[in-house]
Amino acid sequence: MRCKSAATLLLTKSVNNDICALAMANSFGWIRLPLLGLLVLSTSAWGAPRAGSRILKESAQGLSFSRACEAGAKLTIAAVGDVLLHGPLHRQALRETHGHESLWLEARPLLEGADLAYANFEGPAAHGVDSAGRAVTDPGRVFDDRVYTSYPQFNYHPFLITDLLASGIDVVSTANNHSLDRKSLGVDRTIDNLRSAGLPFTGTRKRGEEASWHVVTRANGFAVAWLACTYATNGIPDRDAQVLDCYRHKSELLALVRTLSEDRAIDAVIVTPHWGVEYQHTPETQEVMLAQALIEAGATAVIGSHPHVLQPWQKHVTADGREGFIIYSLGNFVSGQQPQPRRATIVLHLGLTRTWGGKAHVNGVRYVPATMTSDNGYFTLSTWDRRKGTGGTYPLITGIFGEKNLAQGTDPIVTNPECY
Repeated sequence: MRCKSAATLLLTKSVNNDICALAMANSFGWIRLPLLGLLVLSTSAWGAPRAGSRILKESAQGLSFSRACEAGAKLTIAAVGDVLLHGPLHRQALRETHGHESLWLEARPLLEGADLAYANFEGPAAHGVDSAGRAVTDPGRVFDDRVYTSYPQFNYHPFLITDLLASGIDVVSTANNHSLDRKSLGVDRTIDNLRSAGLPFTGTRKRGEEASWHVVTRANGFAVAWLACTYATNGIPDRDAQVLDCYRHKSELLALVRTLSEDRAIDAVIVTPHWGVEYQHTPETQEVMLAQALIEAGATAVIGSHPHVLQPWQKHVTADGREGFIIYSLGNFVSGQQPQPRRATIVLHLGLTRTWGGKAHVNGVRYVPATMTSDNGYFTLSTWDRRKGTGGTYPLITGIFGEKNLAQGTDPIVTNPECY
């Protein structure tokens, strides 16, 4: 069994505080504008709602929580975005000594240092299944582009699961638009491989099973319920009701959140929806409404994925005064996508406190900027990207989340420094 460190992870790297302009590529060349102005202009052009632009602007001001300094039991959760393996990443994992871990070695201490760590597992890991969902002879540990494939229908080697476990990941979402890339059999075999490896998952289930959509993980005396859903499955029919849909099954989703939040044995409920518009930095109205409804129903936090770029965060205060945390998209964790906004990402740390006799509440958030790099075809996630100008993602990331919640120096990764 892997042991985790204490809830307050300390970092030793410094952060450059300069805010610079971002040069973002479009199909016609390079446009240079101040970051927030660029994002607001872009979202307006894409037809994003005013609420999304307002949330983006407020996000850059940073977040604080009124109960940050309360005494009690502590838990730190690390969360990362999409594990999205395009062909070159498959091939690198097969030839490197560290396997898939070679893609994110720098981030591993940030995952292992938390009490729980989460990732979005975007695609099946189904042995011996082709893209038509038929059982075929498994080719073994090779990227054959028949059983194990990249875009548009992904399928990963099951050893991705053990590599994630070895890196500190404790729970994954399997509800996303690629869940059915190997049809029903692929869902079944992915679940078999996750269970065999001992990696908890949420959002899908095997044919004929009545298993719940959620899963509960335990650490530091906390019981945390995780619940994933997706907006769609890329037009592949879910004939066997194996994937929880965020919108078609909204009533069931909200009811389950209420039930879990009322369960005295569960300290916190975290919902991980797969939603939103790809490559857009602002959430749509339906995502904002669903996120707030989930918090009102009892969710402690909502951690989104799918757009492949970062989207803002916010604090939502419920009618009864609870403070819930929402981040609309963590972007890609690792992928082969090359445009700069799709390479920009963060490692999020979410802090929880449980007072005697009560539920857990959010005490703070911190983040570490990161970017996916490729050097002569070698892919790796570099943390603390502080490069300037067109080469760096740091101004893009801090333009969305601000610098108030940067994990820097020896500050604790979550609870506000003023509490010490």
